[in-house]
Amino acid sequence: MVVEANSGSTLAAVGVAGTGSSMAVHGHQLSTVVPSSVTGEEVNYELADADLLHKLHYVRAVHVFRAPTGVAAPPLTIRELKEPMFPWLDMYFPVSGRLRRRQAAEGEEAAAAAVGRPYVRCNDCGVRIVEVTCGATVEQWLEAEAERGGLCKALAYDKVIGPELFFSPLLYVQVTSFKCGGMALGFTWAHLIGDIPSAVASFRKWAQVLGGNKAPAPTLRDPLAVPPSAPPTSVTVPPSVKATAAPVGDHWVVPTTHDMVSFSFHVTEQQLQGLQLSATKGHHRREVVGPFELVSALMWRALAAIRGPEEEEATRMVTVVKTGPAPTSGGGPRPALTNEHRIGHVVFATGGSSPATADVAKLAALLAGAHLEEASAVAAAAFAGADDADVVVYGANLTFVEAEGLEVYELELAGRRPAHVEYAVDGVGDGGAAVVHRDAGGRGRTVAAVLRRGEAGRLRAAIRDALRVA
Repeated sequence: MVVEANSGSTLAAVGVAGTGSSMAVHGHQLSTVVPSSVTGEEVNYELADADLLHKLHYVRAVHVFRAPTGVAAPPLTIRELKEPMFPWLDMYFPVSGRLRRRQAAEGEEAAAAAVGRPYVRCNDCGVRIVEVTCGATVEQWLEAEAERGGLCKALAYDKVIGPELFFSPLLYVQVTSFKCGGMALGFTWAHLIGDIPSAVASFRKWAQVLGGNKAPAPTLRDPLAVPPSAPPTSVTVPPSVKATAAPVGDHWVVPTTHDMVSFSFHVTEQQLQGLQLSATKGHHRREVVGPFELVSALMWRALAAIRGPEEEEATRMVTVVKTGPAPTSGGGPRPALTNEHRIGHVVFATGGSSPATADVAKLAALLAGAHLEEASAVAAAAFAGADDADVVVYGANLTFVEAEGLEVYELELAGRRPAHVEYAVDGVGDGGAAVVHRDAGGRGRTVAAVLRRGEAGRLRAAIRDALRVA
């Protein structure tokens, strides 16, 4: 472990706008954890088009744990949390690497599409560990989160890749200590190394090693695979994503015209049941409409109303991302680091009406019938004739991400399940994005969104009114 910085007064307390100072986190101390063994000489991990399609986006995962009870269960120390990371990173060695760009080999003619293409040099530079403290108890924090939402943002380190690719970690792990003895683990994971299911599986594997399980052999795809060949030069880009107006270079941030902020809310099992009953009255549809579609339809309708007539055309189209079930590779286990989720879009195009006045059941049925086979077309179009591309997936349109099949609460520390979990996507375009996954009981839903500043309060009120009626 190498201690790199003790924030002192340099990194001031970071909190969430509108919350009390006791909810702020402070005292940042950074260190690095590397694999327990040397990966090798000149080992490169090639990124597929589907990986690079998500290079401007980041997965944010937060797990909040109450303080252990009894003298026999003291809180875990930072050393105890770090020790299993060494063998864990042996399994996921590309996560410890750093990005490079492909150069033309001396004396060789490199494919034009490969020159400048990012890849991961597996040089064991490590993942960054961030230690902070919070002046609140876990119970105070949970109460504030339930009331206002968006507090999880402060529990994961807010850092993007670049502007120097050579020095940018692909994963940050923030350990937040609450004054009651509870803790939170926040992961900031570069989406290009894997989708949400990849991140969930990786974090759970670390927790299992912490619990005493032996780390199995790596299941990653061949890190020495050659870059993919140049795709066709003429492909139609599906409307589920958009290219940036100008290249972003090596600072991988989604350019936006609005200030985007975190927002979250909880839908209980009883509220979902009421919503299901009200949505199915008088409707006989072939599509199977589930909690994801219903919650997303509520948000779609409310945001269309908030954004008003001037953005009516833009809010007619939404992007849908579904995370599973993930395909297997060669009949074996799912590759550990992949971007295999499905992407599609739906359009509300009924007469002269607007999504803002549409029936929730109708919007939910549209979402359930989404054609989700656009990922390969998107990747082919984005990289057609290019060595690199800057593409916005989340927030190109209003985007809904289904993560209901993921067991996000199964990350246990010393036999303790988290009291609260939130998975979200950062690096979101102006359209906004929301991730929907199961709550602690498995029957309600947690919704973690990134929206334009000023929309959160109005959306929360609209959702509460709709659920009260349901």
